[in-house]
Amino acid sequence: MQTFIKKSSLILLSGTVLAACGDGTEAETSSQGSEAAETEAVQMLTSVTGGKNAEEMTLFEEKLSELSGYPIEMEKPASDYNTVLLQKLRVGGEGLDLIYFDQSQMYDLIEQGALLDITEYVENSDILSNNVPQEEWEGIEVDGSYYAGFNKQEVHRVVNMNQAILDEHGLELEEESLDGYYQLFQDMKDSVDNSNFYPLNAVISDVWDIQPWMAAEGLLSGIVEDENGNKTVPYASDESVVVWEWLATLFEEGLPDPSSLTDDSTAMRNKFQSGDTGVVVDWIAWTGLYNANAQDDYPENFNAVPHGGVQTSEGDYILSKGAASLWGIPATSDNVEGAISVLETFATQEGGELLSIGIEGHDYELENDEVVLTDVGEDHGSDHGAPFPIYQDFEMPVEHNPGVEAGLEFFEYAEVPSMGPETNEANEIIAEHAILILQGDVTPEEGVENMQNDLRSSGIID
Repeated sequence: MQTFIKKSSLILLSGTVLAACGDGTEAETSSQGSEAAETEAVQMLTSVTGGKNAEEMTLFEEKLSELSGYPIEMEKPASDYNTVLLQKLRVGGEGLDLIYFDQSQMYDLIEQGALLDITEYVENSDILSNNVPQEEWEGIEVDGSYYAGFNKQEVHRVVNMNQAILDEHGLELEEESLDGYYQLFQDMKDSVDNSNFYPLNAVISDVWDIQPWMAAEGLLSGIVEDENGNKTVPYASDESVVVWEWLATLFEEGLPDPSSLTDDSTAMRNKFQSGDTGVVVDWIAWTGLYNANAQDDYPENFNAVPHGGVQTSEGDYILSKGAASLWGIPATSDNVEGAISVLETFATQEGGELLSIGIEGHDYELENDEVVLTDVGEDHGSDHGAPFPIYQDFEMPVEHNPGVEAGLEFFEYAEVPSMGPETNEANEIIAEHAILILQGDVTPEEGVENMQNDLRSSGIID
């Protein structure tokens, strides 16, 4: 159970809080094809879910309308999604019925009164109660209540290695340790004749990218309580110094791409895909997308292979599972029943197929009752917002992209970092000092001490 701590870093309004339109005390499960379907559309603001372009978004809306029983209107901003979301909430929601956000944003939205408490809707819905694993609901529970439903099943990040580079030069990872990876990176640097090549790339501003290395000291990201009940941040602990020293040594010796300190994930992925990077940390869905995007170059010239990273002293791995990606109902929504019906649809086999393989007749065809992806569907990589749907009994009608099944074998080692209102602020503090460490401006010991001081002064750790 999450305990909600009232601390907001995201201000929706200046002096004004969204007024709740109900508390769900008389909620009943929505029924598909209800009278509301004839006149009242569900207005959705989405980030990743839906069509890949305007034409396909229309097809997606039509299919989701058919499955949910309600007309659907989806808006997908071309950029700056979070800015658009907050702008719309500032002016009262603009008639929105469902908004997309991740778990780290949820706490601020609750604090501002922007989200409807949907607990009784969930409890009264056979689909939401039974099709979604209970542990998923427990993971987003706030003071005994639910304020959102799920977009997809979250998976985990692994070490993705371009095996084609290793095969070409006769290299291999000898040992799953910090020393073992250091030696591999050195061997790759010495072997690859490409001035633009770097063995390792990472988005340092996104601290999740370093989780497989932090496992060397048994550390998981997030904010956790120690045995005395004190809040701590493992990445800023004394134990973390060993890993920061290792990373600092890599940068000092020119093994990671120096742009790691400023690049975003798009730049990192482009460099890995093009062969200018040998190793990245990324989601297992991207393992498959990398290989699918390589087309005829897979597997001889490009082959993303998932690894668990560094082993702990017990011989295990520690990987980060993604925090939940969610759909919330704004407190100002005037079509709550329709919104709940959409959440239910996403938690079914049919809804999961729409969110993954896409739209029949466009992304795929049925041939002898078997799903066959079209060229468009192949291009879309079986991902229209949920490559892994939330429905616990979902059966994928096509094979995953190459490498995904191997990545799923590491799922048992994946954990969701402890999330809370201060998570984003804590990560920003860690990233700020990590960059100084890796640039050589401060020693790892000094950098970690500075992390601790800033985290403590911000009230994040005790």
